[in-house]
Amino acid sequence: MPKLRAYGADATLKACRETSYGVAPLTGYRSLDFKSCDLSSEQPLGDDPLLGRGRDAQDPYRGLITDEGRIEIPLDLRGIGFWLTGLFGDPTTTPTKAAGSIAFSGQPAPDSTIMLGGVPWSFVSGTPSGNQTQIGADLDTTLTALASDLNASADSEIVRSSYTADTENDRLEIAFDVDGTDGNAFTLAASAASSGTVSAATLTGGGWQHDWLSGAESLPSYSIEIGHPQLLTPVFFRHVGTVFESLSFEMGREGPANATLQLVAQGEEQAAVTIDASPQPFALKRFSQGRGFIRRGGAPLAGVTGGSLTFSNTLERVRTLRDDGRIEAAEPTIATCTGALSLRFDGTTLVVEATNGDPVALEYGFSMPEGWSLSFELVRLFLPKPKYSISGPGGIEASFDWRAAFDDASGTMLRVQLRNDVDSYE
Repeated sequence: MPKLRAYGADATLKACRETSYGVAPLTGYRSLDFKSCDLSSEQPLGDDPLLGRGRDAQDPYRGLITDEGRIEIPLDLRGIGFWLTGLFGDPTTTPTKAAGSIAFSGQPAPDSTIMLGGVPWSFVSGTPSGNQTQIGADLDTTLTALASDLNASADSEIVRSSYTADTENDRLEIAFDVDGTDGNAFTLAASAASSGTVSAATLTGGGWQHDWLSGAESLPSYSIEIGHPQLLTPVFFRHVGTVFESLSFEMGREGPANATLQLVAQGEEQAAVTIDASPQPFALKRFSQGRGFIRRGGAPLAGVTGGSLTFSNTLERVRTLRDDGRIEAAEPTIATCTGALSLRFDGTTLVVEATNGDPVALEYGFSMPEGWSLSFELVRLFLPKPKYSISGPGGIEASFDWRAAFDDASGTMLRVQLRNDVDSYE
């Protein structure tokens, strides 16, 4: 039944990209997940006293309208791409193939099997036929023959993937031949006697890779509606001309990953009905802090205990003479990226670079077992001399408050990469 008071549990958030700044589209809205929101317009009262009217206060005047606030959002597999497009502009999107592997700890036993796409493939000591590979003199020889036999197979399921022998790491690498999500259903299995261990029950990572770069000359604007549809008298607040100023998040050891967006809107409008009764939602799948990482050169950075990252477009609120008191535009100026990094102090990790002022490349991110990932690649990052403190007999932590800078070779300061199953954010 309708409620007399508004509750956050009933609130809705819908957003749509604008064709013209400050003009709300009528259709095409997305329903988005959020944790909290204080985006709202305000118009303060000012005081300009006149003399000769006694000591009591006179009527105040209305000041300039500001419509700004924060939205706390989940870092999730699909919806985060919508917010990143607002923050950086349109991404470059490329399809990806599903892939996986089978790692071998030793030679497979005769008549042992692996399963590829539900099809059994056997290892034999004698002359092979059909879906069989002869066990060689050593594991490298066996894997090389296995990859060759699989690539030459006429089986309709086996031929859907390509196979490579990684003799250095004793693995059979498997890549689905077609881009997109279909390959994620290609199953893998290995019997205990084969000495093989599959990377996952299926191939993973087939979908699309979206890349955003910092420093775009212009940014899109959005209309955002925050609604309270369960009230006795429903109310919907629409914020037009909304531009995304900044995004920040912290990394820890447990719990879901969240981020905070700072938004700047042109103005707020109030309505009694929603602007779009059938918005399209993103299926929710959240990244976890437990699978977060901070890497250097593709390898996990040793001893990291926490970190944070803040990217900002540093928006200029353009004020002109207008009879509605709103801003004319919110335009990006200097893009900055700063953050912090805490690690167990060992006297060597990043200390030399911090002391000498040499830039390093780091990557903050999150992954999923299905092969999906979200990463923030800082190509050229500068570290201060670390501050460390001894607070007791336990381990000592060093804290770095870093700054990122533009890199000529890569043409950007920050690259954000999202691998998921969404084909487009346009």
